[in-house]
Amino acid sequence: MEDNNGLKRTFPEAIRLSWEEVEELLWDVFVALRLSDYRPDVVIGISRGGLAPARILTDYLHNKYICTFQMGHWAEDANLREKPTLVFPLPEVDLSDKKVLVVDDVSDEGRTMEEAVRYMSPKVGDIRTAVLVSKADSRFKADYCPKVMQQWRWVLFPWSKHEDLLAFTEKVLQITGGATVEEIIRILEESMSVEIVSQEIEKVLFDMQQAGEVAEGENRVWTLI
Repeated sequence: MEDNNGLKRTFPEAIRLSWEEVEELLWDVFVALRLSDYRPDVVIGISRGGLAPARILTDYLHNKYICTFQMGHWAEDANLREKPTLVFPLPEVDLSDKKVLVVDDVSDEGRTMEEAVRYMSPKVGDIRTAVLVSKADSRFKADYCPKVMQQWRWVLFPWSKHEDLLAFTEKVLQITGGATVEEIIRILEESMSVEIVSQEIEKVLFDMQQAGEVAEGENRVWTLI
């Protein structure tokens, strides 16, 4: 097994946001919107990360109009593109005279929001942007952003933690050749500096087992198939 320094190079340091923390960040966005006197006619959540934040914001805004479109980095051959592209377009709706707020969960490099604004701008009357968390070196500066991280961290959001932990668990099993739930948790907690509960990893392993990707052996050791 790799030493701790090796693992820290393999897994990113991270922060976790609870639903309560997310709601507080979104409340900050709502207050900033009110103080700037910007009242969007439509809230658009960039799929997939912006869907949950957009829905909560519409509650605070007393706004029933919400749309979505999807941006992605994946090509048809499953290779990762450097520049995000449109996967599923906006529905055929007339927004030419509407004030629109485009929402996403995080701005890492900022390319997704850049492309989203480029795509949306010709279609709407006025556009502003909001992200929950932005990295300090992001090339895109949203109009509304309640949390800017000066040091780069992976953000575990409530709506994407299962997907993230699945990828990290698979990496642990690749590195170790096999590990128990407790060992997986220890490795991830020590290398990523976040707290992980056993139920989360148990759900991940169940998911992977159902997909035929892992098997449980003696002494509750899980290995990749």
